[in-house]
Amino acid sequence: MKKGIVPVFLILFAALILAVSCEKAQEALGITISGTVTNAGQPVEGAYVLLVNNISDIIAGTPLSNGMITGSNGKYTIIQVEDGVYYVVAIDDTTNNITYDFGVDPIGWYGHPDGITGLTIPDSLIISGEDKSGIDIDTMYAQ
Repeated sequence: MKKGIVPVFLILFAALILAVSCEKAQEALGITISGTVTNAGQPVEGAYVLLVNNISDIIAGTPLSNGMITGSNGKYTIIQVEDGVYYVVAIDDTTNNITYDFGVDPIGWYGHPDGITGLTIPDSLIISGEDKSGIDIDTMYAQ
């Protein structure tokens, strides 16, 4: 009977260690925002995804270095997000200068389609202690 207790104890101990490790990893990531950037149904690889307080904060010359970069599948995750109200913006830096070039770099944002024009209207995102997923950007606009 004692032989059966040792493996069960080891499994429970390993599960406890794994649970604590996952909790510590989540603490290190903090609050996250994740989603996918696509254009015409295709993933946009290498786009910079930024959080801004106001959609008008994105002007020509805006540095992109504090943004997260989408993978080959268009997916992104922004980590260590503080509580607040944000807009999520994606910019495809076609000039590779890590700066937004108005009229050159396609731009898109998280939002909903306008019922008349079909254009995406930016939606704000309220962060209050919980991760947000499915924050997808599905249209990139060239000005």
